Amino acid sequence: MAVIELNTISKRYRNADSNAVDRVSFSLEKGEILALVGESGSGKTTLLRLIAGLEHPDSGTIRLGEEIIVSGRKSVPANKRKTGMVFQEYALFPHLTIYGNVAFGLKGLKKKETEQRVMETINLTGLKEDVKKYPHQLSGGQQQRVALARALAPRPELLLMDEPFSNLDTILRDQVREEVRQIIKAMGITAILVTHDTKDAFSTADKIAVMLEGRLLQLDTPDALYKDPNSSYVADLFGKSNNIEATVSPRGFKTPFGFVSGPKDCPLAVNQDKVNIFFRAEEADFCNAEEPHLCGRVEQCMYLGDHMQLKVCCNRCATCAGGNEVEVMDDSQRILLKSSEQTWKTGDVVRFKLKNYKVKAADSE
Repeated sequence: MAVIELNTISKRYRNADSNAVDRVSFSLEKGEILALVGESGSGKTTLLRLIAGLEHPDSGTIRLGEEIIVSGRKSVPANKRKTGMVFQEYALFPHLTIYGNVAFGLKGLKKKETEQRVMETINLTGLKEDVKKYPHQLSGGQQQRVALARALAPRPELLLMDEPFSNLDTILRDQVREEVRQIIKAMGITAILVTHDTKDAFSTADKIAVMLEGRLLQLDTPDALYKDPNSSYVADLFGKSNNIEATVSPRGFKTPFGFVSGPKDCPLAVNQDKVNIFFRAEEADFCNAEEPHLCGRVEQCMYLGDHMQLKVCCNRCATCAGGNEVEVMDDSQRILLKSSEQTWKTGDVVRFKLKNYKVKAADSE
């Protein structure tokens, strides 16, 4: 049985023109970590607050474990739900030590049981040596771990985190992300985190849910989202992608950059006249003029340390395209390529071939 299950959850705030959350459904199994990703106003924080009990949905149901916690007018109070919450600002009590902060949420336990639970959690989060310190004496990373320990001490069925890494600098952020994932996995707790940073999502979560204007666009593993996004919005959210227009021919697809051989058993090649060819920059290899290739001209070069990013426009010269069937349907189209060479300059002819690509419907957004 799923630990958390949402069924067509919707929420509209007073005087709003549209839903903040619009018919969202998903479920998570025990031990899974889900990242809710999207731009500001996409509904991800509202959805987290609905799960936590800080807001009530207009429609839909939420089940936590075996209990229905939201259905119609029924709503289990936030403090009665078996959830832990880590806020963006951590919300630590400044007058309490680490021990006091972690122990704060433990109710109904005997003193010895409380001490044991607190120390187990503190040891797990690596805070044993700082147990008598106050929040102002701690670094940002330590404060984050205290907030996590306080949320985990009651042993919740579900851990909720709202932008948990946003207050950390870049170097510390990478370290804390890995620590948090290890701690959650060690305890076997199901978790949902809200983030606008796709790196947080990729490095922490088992699954990622992309939201836009209150709707759930795609929920999948990080690998599947990156390699097979279901829309151009999702594709661009996780790094620059190339999505070029192509017309269908008997042997494949004609693009502004040359001819692409069609994959076997592609239903789109049969059912549509125009398609989109989707590929990431790293899915293209540079090649010489003697082998079949696509062709373009460098419009812009950007040095990014470990590679050079090339912005490439289509090339009208058929001979540069190795005799391929060039059909310049839209000479405004641009693609991005990655190169380990740093010798490229504006105006250079680029010859390349695709190692991998996806064919999508031309009207796919």
